[in-house]
Amino acid sequence: MPRLLIGNRPSDDLVGTWGKPAMGWWAQRLLWFVRDGDVLVLPEPPDEAFLSYVTGLTGTDRTSLTLVVRAAGERPGEWLLDPELVERTRQALAGRPVDEVFALCPNEAVVELAREVGAEEAVPGHAFLDQGGALIADSKAVFRTLAAGAGLPLPEGGVCANQESAHRLITRLLSADRPVILKKEFLAAGNGNEVLTLTEDIRVNGAGRTVVLNDPREAVRTYLNERWDWLTEGRRHRVVVEEYHPGSRGVFAEFWIGDEEIELGGQGEMVAEPVADHSYLPAPDLAPDQEAALTAGGRRLCEVLQTMGYRGVLSADAIIVTRGTDPVVLFTEYNGLVTGSTHVYHLGKRLAGPDYARDRLLAEYVSWRVPSFAEAREHLDSEGIAYDPATRTGVVLLNSWRDNPGVVPYCLIAADVDAAERLKERLKQAPGP
Repeated sequence: MPRLLIGNRPSDDLVGTWGKPAMGWWAQRLLWFVRDGDVLVLPEPPDEAFLSYVTGLTGTDRTSLTLVVRAAGERPGEWLLDPELVERTRQALAGRPVDEVFALCPNEAVVELAREVGAEEAVPGHAFLDQGGALIADSKAVFRTLAAGAGLPLPEGGVCANQESAHRLITRLLSADRPVILKKEFLAAGNGNEVLTLTEDIRVNGAGRTVVLNDPREAVRTYLNERWDWLTEGRRHRVVVEEYHPGSRGVFAEFWIGDEEIELGGQGEMVAEPVADHSYLPAPDLAPDQEAALTAGGRRLCEVLQTMGYRGVLSADAIIVTRGTDPVVLFTEYNGLVTGSTHVYHLGKRLAGPDYARDRLLAEYVSWRVPSFAEAREHLDSEGIAYDPATRTGVVLLNSWRDNPGVVPYCLIAADVDAAERLKERLKQAPGP
């Protein structure tokens, strides 16, 4: 039976138009999940050079894949439910029962498309998603509610539905000389975060903007008056306010929630400079007690979501901070969708083995400036650093070339951080665009 793979993004109701111009490029991470016989639904045709590259590395038969791509041009409404696309998806399945529906962003539109082609039951957690469950599984506000109720340690803070509650919480933290991070309810990679501080002597990672205030009361009110519409996406959503911990280490544990089992997919470290720049899987030199706290807390979150009816990927994000002399794991959010790391550890398992984390490190970087995808491949070959199955090391190109700003994301598969850095140095010798 074929699988139906869907390359969608979060709905406009969640994140507005953020990331929409690059939707077709972004959706190509779906190709790392393909198997023989799959039917793929995509917003734009994939780069054939990249598709050939992925299927060559993974040993997938390109001719066995069926691509269903939405028609060119803007049309009103949810693109997954365009009648023409639905009909072409139905024709591609040709009456065959669907083994599984796998979507980058599982939501009610995915369920409706599956229902239209007779595959509703193949959507993991379809009943939950069909009732707006994506709002619960990807909300930073709902996360704090569920995590607090489950007894997970959190940064001090709260969820604010209006400016007055936000003002009270922000001024209380700032008055105690504790910087504050404000987070949009729905947005990824630090792009919806801003840090407020009374001093200029802190280094901020994990936020797109830092605001230095001259006092903890009136300046906060002025800030909220200016930024509230942006923080709430036009007053549609809530805002998370938390104490910001400079110098903390960002880590995550990602799971697959099934009907019965909860499986750990991978864990790693996220490095922001100041927003998401690269990640390591697994997190280097993570102390055993920290790893245990991270995975135990993440699994507890999964149990809560599993009971509620969610199925699929869930990433539990956390920071490691020092309290006194002891490092402490504090949970910061979850993501109920395919994240920027899901396809990385998935390809790590496919290329370097299911137990790659035992003796290999995946170092994922969001951009390598290079003139084209073809020249990126040529450079890897000429330098002898393209991924080699015999050594289980080398560079893997994670996506096609993006013409603006002219970059390719990539993954270094190496024995450790030092070896990954040596590989990265050899990338810098490529000609610029």
